[in-house]
Amino acid sequence: MADRDSFIDEVSEELRRDRMLTAWRRWGPWVVGVVVLAVAGAGVATWLDQQENAEARAAGASLIEAASIPDATERAEAFASRAETLDPGPALIARLTEAGALVEAGDRAAAIEVLDAIESDGAADPLYRQLAGFKAALLRAVDLTPSERADALAAYVQEGEPFRMLALEARAAALLEAGDIEGARADVEAVLNDPMVSPSLRQRVGQMQELLGGGEG
Repeated sequence: MADRDSFIDEVSEELRRDRMLTAWRRWGPWVVGVVVLAVAGAGVATWLDQQENAEARAAGASLIEAASIPDATERAEAFASRAETLDPGPALIARLTEAGALVEAGDRAAAIEVLDAIESDGAADPLYRQLAGFKAALLRAVDLTPSERADALAAYVQEGEPFRMLALEARAAALLEAGDIEGARADVEAVLNDPMVSPSLRQRVGQMQELLGGGEG
């Protein structure tokens, strides 16, 4: 009877891991991919809230007009064109959003080039430079093995890094895919234990925690 129970437990564990991997093969792109459009869109809204003069409103209207273009390639071209003429603040948002449109259009190499240029721009806001670097790292990680992807994210999960929570989420997914259940669980718990985590991130990571379950991996 003990051998039978042990066998059933092993089968149940394998089924649970299969369900986890199946789920994250489906959801992984949301974690590893670059959600630059949402971030840039929030940046546009925040920037507009902080501006009151007519020139700033005109720049905001120009960015909103570009964002409404349905075709991703044409949208990227529109943002690139605006980045050349706008003031540094809105131009930076245009470049970030251009990268997001390029990802949507399937031109990952061009998106990485845009993000690298932002990261190396000493005149740009440091936070946006770090954001660009992080997103470029996520895009490059697509071509890596799960273990290599987890290693590539190590620099972004350190205490004090501005995108630590998102990096922990991405690394947890990579560790899960690599079969490191305990490592994935540790990253998930680190996110959930942070009181400042956004509701959407908490929900996503909470779903991962349910899949990981408790006990030994």
